Amino acid sequence: MKAKYDLRVLPNLQGKEGEQELYPQLVISGTKTMKDLMERASHHTGFNPAIVQGVVMFLEDTIAEYLAEGYHVKLGEIGTFSASLTSRKVKEKDEIRSKSIRFNNVNFKASKTLRKKIGMQMKLERVEPHRAFQTSSDEYTPEERFQLLIAHLKENGFITCKKYAELTGLLKNKASAELRQWYMEEKIKREGRVPHVFYRLVQE
Repeated sequence: MKAKYDLRVLPNLQGKEGEQELYPQLVISGTKTMKDLMERASHHTGFNPAIVQGVVMFLEDTIAEYLAEGYHVKLGEIGTFSASLTSRKVKEKDEIRSKSIRFNNVNFKASKTLRKKIGMQMKLERVEPHRAFQTSSDEYTPEERFQLLIAHLKENGFITCKKYAELTGLLKNKASAELRQWYMEEKIKREGRVPHVFYRLVQE
């Protein structure tokens, strides 16, 4: 089975005008569960699925125990697990006590062997159009979208992010960012609380 990919626009972090750059990104096929792993292991090795599940559960508990004790855990040629910490920001060591430092996350670094196997086995093809990543419409300029917004507010009194996205063709996250920007510039006012936020005209 070939993995699917699509091309996305690379964000221009430097704010420079010019041609858009595209980068490839996997389109996720789904998620394999413990049941899938057990069935595959049983099929290829002949082990009872319950035994496979027991081994995996043992590994979960043991890895958690070792990480909690400050060890790194190297799991064969799969990769290495490690724990990370977090705390409030300080400038001097004596500004913070051990009680204020806590567990943050688990990091995983894949081994060279695993990366090599994936690279050798992965066959790619472009995703079907109906599963491609969505992009915001460029039918309107920001100025034209603002005029559409004002016209809608004058006629209807308020607008939600969802409605603004439908009105302009923007994806929801970009529509939200644009509304938030105009609110910060005091061009419109915001009311309500997440997730029930809406926007109105600024009163003259």
